[in-house]
Amino acid sequence: MPTLKSTFIAGSMILVASFTALAQTTATATYAYNGLPLPILTDSADTITVASITVPRALKMTKVTAQIQIQYPNTGDLNVYLYSPQGTRTKLLEHNCSIANVDTTFDDAAPQIWRDFCPTEAGRGPFRGNEPLSNFNNDNSSFGVWRLAIENDVSNDRSGWITSVSLTITGTTQVSPISSAQTIVNTASGTGAGTAAPGELISILGAGLGPTTAVAAPAGALPTTLGGTTVTINGTAAPISYTSPFRVDVQVPFFAVPGTTIAVQVNYNNQTSPVATLNVVTAVPGIYTASTPGQPGPAKAINQAGTLNSAVNPAPKGSVISIYASGLGVVNPPGTAGAVPPNNPLSTVSGDVGAFIGGVPAVVQFAGLAPGSPALYQINIMVPASAASGTQQLLLYSNGIASQSGITVVIQ
Repeated sequence: MPTLKSTFIAGSMILVASFTALAQTTATATYAYNGLPLPILTDSADTITVASITVPRALKMTKVTAQIQIQYPNTGDLNVYLYSPQGTRTKLLEHNCSIANVDTTFDDAAPQIWRDFCPTEAGRGPFRGNEPLSNFNNDNSSFGVWRLAIENDVSNDRSGWITSVSLTITGTTQVSPISSAQTIVNTASGTGAGTAAPGELISILGAGLGPTTAVAAPAGALPTTLGGTTVTINGTAAPISYTSPFRVDVQVPFFAVPGTTIAVQVNYNNQTSPVATLNVVTAVPGIYTASTPGQPGPAKAINQAGTLNSAVNPAPKGSVISIYASGLGVVNPPGTAGAVPPNNPLSTVSGDVGAFIGGVPAVVQFAGLAPGSPALYQINIMVPASAASGTQQLLLYSNGIASQSGITVVIQ
């Protein structure tokens, strides 16, 4: 395995190109990267280029093929590796041949290895890679983010492009819940995959996680079983606020220790998912918006007058707006995951919390658990007198870590 370089160029896109049912429990699906071409830079750039493909289908794999197009003048400069969501790696090419471009399908059933044939004709093949794609058959599932990683670690004169990547996966349909660390994110922002902060509400994204009809927790303390779904964190049932076939929202315990890991596992209808291991960090701040979670847009902010902040109801300068977030970390007095935070005493965030409106520092009057609302943080921010009027960018910091970009509030 090559030494990881300091910079990555990454692209990510999902496209369902085809789906064919072969039998009741067997399926074949094709997914492709269809973003802009990704640059393969010179060796001196110290960069690995990564094309990511999200595979939302959970199959126990029996066959994987990869169709790849690379524009590059000398393939002998390149390492070309494919990684599964579980981190299994298959070497497709490793400094093989001295020809221009790669345009072929890698298939274990092919009669020849690409490095032995060195095809110069576009579209020739299929060929076998340096290592078998059947390496992936031992993985738990096809579900998650696949990555094609390409590095030029030879030439400072040559560069090129990844122009096309697609995967065709055959396997048996999985009925047990499927998720991975890469598909567990902050509920408010949709970011922070693979990490979790004490007290954070996280969304577990996957397949077969809950009932066909989504269920939200009723008012009051959050239950540890909802709609037939239970999620354990380090073996203990976690409070659940929402469950559906493709998403479950749970709160991380406040006693999770930054610098350690937690093991997350979903159980639905007595079927259990593989364990997903998350790194615990001090904070993963995410701001709730009035739009789809994970998408930029206006913050779900309440003006001092009690109105929802909007172009019709902008916040006056010098007034206080309340925004809501997830992932700000430990509070004092200590919180209890799933419990209803009281009005007195208020639990405030232990770490430093700051805010900027339109690039201007804003005074944070309160940052802590929202009274009466389990798993929710509230931040009261004074609108700076020097802030510009109109729609302005809002940034929140907790323990020096920024919230997602593209969040706005409207100033009078």
